[in-house]
Parts: sequence; structure tokens; C-alpha cells
Amino acid sequence: MVSLFFITLLGAMVPGASFVITVKNSLCGSRYCGIMTAVGLSLGMALHAAYLLPGLYWFQHHSTHILTLITWLGAIYLCYFGYRCLQAQPREANGIHLNHQHITPTQSFLSGFMTDAFNPKIIIFILALLSQYVGDNLSPQAQLSYGLMLVLVQLGWFSIVAFLFSSGKLKAWLYQYAHWIERASGLLLIMLSVKLVVESV
Repeated sequence: MVSLFFITLLGAMVPGASFVITVKNSLCGSRYCGIMTAVGLSLGMALHAAYLLPGLYWFQHHSTHILTLITWLGAIYLCYFGYRCLQAQPREANGIHLNHQHITPTQSFLSGFMTDAFNPKIIIFILALLSQYVGDNLSPQAQLSYGLMLVLVQLGWFSIVAFLFSSGKLKAWLYQYAHWIERASGLLLIMLSVKLVVESV
């Protein structure tokens, strides 16, 4: 269980779409927006864990079509979100509190949830990780334990990211470059969407 925890944590720490979304929402929204993004990401993880853990054996042998569908849906979403980020405009240098109106906590939550819900790498990660450490026949208690661990690691790590990137001094310094960070985030999200499509072909 301990080794599974650390591997799950390392998996969450690898920079990807979840990291980009959390940083973007924390910087362009507020700390609360960043936390709500982390909550959305963790519930996206919970969604996958809820159906993967009970049917681990089945999904290991019949997941091809599901992965393809989620890959394309995820690529479309990331591309759309990336395109919106590319349209970011400069903000007033002295208007650091105005950025709280740029994205709401609800939007942050939804962007986090959609990012993980349509991320096929989450499915691959869960299947690959659990197939190495647990058997095909899990008790309900074991399913709940592993599922909670996946969700809490996701929530904990990205809450830390949100806290760091919404801290006063760092945010004040980054705010003047916020539109460039948003545009870079948008470009990265579009690149990730293209990478998903290429890898699925």
C-alpha cells in the first residue's frame, strides 16, 4: 500500500494537463479557484476509479474502444480550452484583484473535472498501476481503500500546487505576465491534445 501511494503521488506530480489547468486557474482566478480545480480533478479521478476498480479484469481486456472514445473527447476538450487560453489579453498592472472575475470557482471546478474525466492517461495509469499491485478480485473494502487513495493523492497534490501559485508575492509578480502564461498554457494544452490523437492512431 505504501509503495502504491508513492507511485500514485509521482504519477500526479508529472506535469500534464491537470497541472496546467491548476496553475492557470490559480493564477488567473484565486486560491479558491485553484482549490476548486483540484476538487474537480479529484472527482474526475473518482469517476474513473468508480468503474475501473470493480471491473479491473474486464477493462484490462476490453478497454480499447472506451479508451479511443475518451481520447478523442479529451483531445477536443483540451484543444477548445487551449484555444480560449490563446485569446487571453493583458490586464491592468494594478488590478490584481480584478482577475478574480476572470474565472469563477464553478468554472474552475468544471474545468478540473472535465480535464481528468476525459483524460485517457488516467485510465491507463489506473489499469497499469493496479494490475501490478493488486489482484483482479478486490473486496469492496479494498476497492474503497484504493479509490480513496487515488482521489486523496490527486486532491492533496493539486491543492498544494494551487496554494503555491496563488500565494501573494508570487502571484503579484506573475500577474504582469498572466496573459503570456495563459497563452503558453493554451499552446501546451493544444499540443497535448494533438499528442493524444497521434498516440491513439
